[in-house]
Amino acid sequence: MRKISFGVLGCGNVANNYYLPYISRVHRLVAVCDIIKERAIRSAELWGAEKWYDDPEKLLKDNEVEAVAILTGFNSHARLAIRAAEEGKHFILQKPMGLNLKEAEEIKDKTLKSEVKAVIEPSEPVLSPLMKKLKGLLTEIDKHSFSVWHTGHGGPTWSADFFDSERGGGVVNDLMVYDVARTFTFFGLPKKITAQGSIFMPVRYVIPPEKVTESIRKDTYGRGVYYFHDVKPSVPVRVTAYDNVVAVLEYDGAEATLISNFTTFTRLKMPSIQIYGSKGSIAVPRVFEPQIEVEVNGKKKKLGEKEIGKIRKYYELSVDHLAECIEKDDDSAPSVEWGFNVTRVLVAINKSAKTGKAISIN
Repeated sequence: MRKISFGVLGCGNVANNYYLPYISRVHRLVAVCDIIKERAIRSAELWGAEKWYDDPEKLLKDNEVEAVAILTGFNSHARLAIRAAEEGKHFILQKPMGLNLKEAEEIKDKTLKSEVKAVIEPSEPVLSPLMKKLKGLLTEIDKHSFSVWHTGHGGPTWSADFFDSERGGGVVNDLMVYDVARTFTFFGLPKKITAQGSIFMPVRYVIPPEKVTESIRKDTYGRGVYYFHDVKPSVPVRVTAYDNVVAVLEYDGAEATLISNFTTFTRLKMPSIQIYGSKGSIAVPRVFEPQIEVEVNGKKKKLGEKEIGKIRKYYELSVDHLAECIEKDDDSAPSVEWGFNVTRVLVAINKSAKTGKAISIN
């Protein structure tokens, strides 16, 4: 795999935790960019970027940049992905693909027209060895009857946008997107969607923006993944987006129940994924560990790293996949068409939760 010349748009938590460390180690980090100038400067120094920008247009027009990772706030994803395609830059686009179908469709159309390579996040359902193995096991349990998918934590503390219905879209766009991507990859588009959402905590507290900026230094991100555990969130934020959502997706009689929230403050024994079929069932205790439990016709088995393979962060898989697509001139597996369909389901879930009505996809 040849080294790709990357630019990174957005120097926040996701960039400094995951993409920048890997890109700087495996590829060429040409430039970073953040509209908060100090974040761009600090990230460039921390990860050895050759240059920094505080204007996305300058990075997108940089002739040395071959591909970009778009890791900005949710409400700028579409605009920057469209501009990347227009400038002929291959790109990785963090989830969600867009905040509405119009944005997602324009990204899809511009990307296909420009013929650049694009990886839409989260790529995990398509690229993860755990998910590949899980999908392969579905035939053993026969016809899918029902399943339960849970993704949750206590809520992000590094940005107010997550809790804003216009700028971020709440837990659906941040966490439920993972299980929407998984269920679409396994089962396709659902016929009908019913969702219910609530605001469990009307006020949240986030870290002051200047403290987030100050954290971009070697003794925090430089030592590994960093989630601001030593910084007290002190800025109150009024929550306008759902932080607690349940969605039911219907597939020809089968039902997939998706539970996503910013209200999972402690984790007990609830598996991340449970899939039931007419002949058996499958459980994945935690999606970031190589472990699957299967029961078919009364016989049980457990699969570990030997059968599944080593689990890597999907961010790294995405970088490698984009590089491979560029080098071999192949199409991306988590493609813009794939991402568009994931967005269709996300939009329907949001609409159902807000209106109280079931939404038909087709």
